Amino acid sequence: MKKIILIAAAMAVCISAFATAKIPDPGVYKIKNAYSGTYVRLQNAYLADITAPTADEATDLLVWYGKRDANGEAVLTDLSGGGGDMIETLAMIKGFMKTVLDDENQPTWFLDEMFELHLVPAGDEPGYVYLCVDVPAIDNWEDIRDIILQYAAGQQAVTYYINHMVPGNRHYMGIDYDGSFGYRLEAGTEEGTDIVFVMEPMDLSDYSDFCFIKTASRVDETPYLEHVHQFTPTVGLATPYNSASAVFQLGIGEQNVLSKFAVQGYDFAAVASAIGNGAYISANATNSTADKFVYNTVAIKLQLPDTDVDAAQVIAAAAQVLGQDHAIVKALTEHSDLITDRTALYFVHSADDALTVTDEDGYFLYGDDAKWMVEVIDNDVNYVAAVPDFAYDNKYYTTFFAAQNYSLENNANVTAYAVSSVNKKGEPTLVKIEGQVIPANQPVVLEMATDVDTDNILVPVAANAQNGAPLRVEEPASVFEGTLFDDEVANDAQNKLTLQDNLVFQGDDSLSFLPANKAWANKQLFTAVSELNAAEVTSDDAIYDLMGRKVNEMSHGIYIVGGKKVVK
Repeated sequence: MKKIILIAAAMAVCISAFATAKIPDPGVYKIKNAYSGTYVRLQNAYLADITAPTADEATDLLVWYGKRDANGEAVLTDLSGGGGDMIETLAMIKGFMKTVLDDENQPTWFLDEMFELHLVPAGDEPGYVYLCVDVPAIDNWEDIRDIILQYAAGQQAVTYYINHMVPGNRHYMGIDYDGSFGYRLEAGTEEGTDIVFVMEPMDLSDYSDFCFIKTASRVDETPYLEHVHQFTPTVGLATPYNSASAVFQLGIGEQNVLSKFAVQGYDFAAVASAIGNGAYISANATNSTADKFVYNTVAIKLQLPDTDVDAAQVIAAAAQVLGQDHAIVKALTEHSDLITDRTALYFVHSADDALTVTDEDGYFLYGDDAKWMVEVIDNDVNYVAAVPDFAYDNKYYTTFFAAQNYSLENNANVTAYAVSSVNKKGEPTLVKIEGQVIPANQPVVLEMATDVDTDNILVPVAANAQNGAPLRVEEPASVFEGTLFDDEVANDAQNKLTLQDNLVFQGDDSLSFLPANKAWANKQLFTAVSELNAAEVTSDDAIYDLMGRKVNEMSHGIYIVGGKKVVK
């Protein structure tokens, strides 16, 4: 066989024994031959072979198709990469043959089926497939073939294809001795392994970190996904850099299975663990309609077990992890008829921009609304920054509360304080967090030297990461509370006092809830701090200012000495 063009056609029998197997999802893959272990490489627009010795030297191929049929097969609509396109090559050959046959008043009805490239499961191993074309029975094929060959002199792609097609048969792609593509009418050599291809998903391990996620369908508007509402993740954030509610943590392992898919204290990967029996959540590289050859988008799906899937149990498992009122639990309940054996449920955003799920049919209908772009937080181009609420005494301040640790190790511009007490006047006692880590789920006051975003970067770190010994003031820090979500109301409005621009906690009659990832003081738990005359302070008493900083002596102002307020 010659080093033939990209016509990816040929594959082995699709027998009923393989009916339960499943072809990989549409996406980006390296493809290798199971017999040779070498990978497909596209040389140019019309030439491909199977000679790349390693995955690094192989071409990233976009493998796309529509709905799978009852046998688990699909007809490919795209098999392209590196500037080459196998489907377009097949279309070119088909167009040439149609022109010739029309000119000669010959039938062309068989061309559509003859040039459909099928992707078929090859057993139960993940990613093992056959590629094939079916040629229907054609009367007077010899005459038709001779006419085409007469016109196709010198066109290697056309002549090879026509000479190897036998009407009434399925033809299988295999590897020849020189690494070229060839066709088989039946299983090839080495017990048929030379016609088996392995689709290896594009490695997404570079995304295994803290990141922002945005929809591929609205990249120039408000594309970012955030979990600012307690039970409903939504698309609609214009910029994520000042929003802890948009910080996702992805943990990506082999075959791009997600060990973590977390935001704001929710971990969607834990839903698969709760379902058990082989359920998993995975990501798969793909592209968007905006750019066919840029594979920076992913599809994310929940793969249900192969057998004995019970919709009620799946919904209960999701509710156990996310809560009964969560949008994903409601979506599973609404679409409970989709929860069956081997079902893949894709995470998509709906018409109202809420995060929801759909099955494979819906995935294709959603288009770019089912595809996500991942931006890893690198603390340079993509970062999280504290945003001051007000300025006071030449410094800037805000409150902060997050579901994961944040490091300040290399940021001399930001200092974090725990609130150890607040007196009846609303004046806080602030204790500096010495470990340079803002602990997860601890409300803090942040002091900033400037109001420039890039000066106030907060670096998210994993929950098990240690950086010093972060201080957590257990008692009486309960006077200070935080919320992860806009719509979380933890106390009556009259008991919520927010940090004002005089660095005092005060009430706001209009307050019904705080913005996500902010903190407040609970008026009911304020501590009474008695006053002490400055003259009563001895040289042995430690003196602190209202920021919790130890000072050597008092000037004019208010200080804390021995737990008591001193006015000088």
